[in-house]
Amino acid sequence: MNFSIHLPDPLLERLDAFARSQEASRSSIIREAVQEYLARRALQEWPADLAKWMRSGESGVPEAVPDFAAIRSEMNSSMRRRVPRRRRA
Repeated sequence: MNFSIHLPDPLLERLDAFARSQEASRSSIIREAVQEYLARRALQEWPADLAKWMRSGESGVPEAVPDFAAIRSEMNSSMRRRVPRRRRA
């Protein structure tokens, strides 16, 4: 899908210079940047059960404590899927 965005001239010049140095297109650089941004943001989100539990304390009566070990395991698994491993040289 195509769409249009406005970039200030200095930012566009930096993008073009970087794209040339990588022998890549603007589009491919922007695509990669958006993918990395979304992956980083997803890592900052709390699992639904934990977020619900944290909000429940606002009413003065927190719900039953969630299974933190399961949440940690789920988050670790999720991070391994989202973050590509770097290849050793």
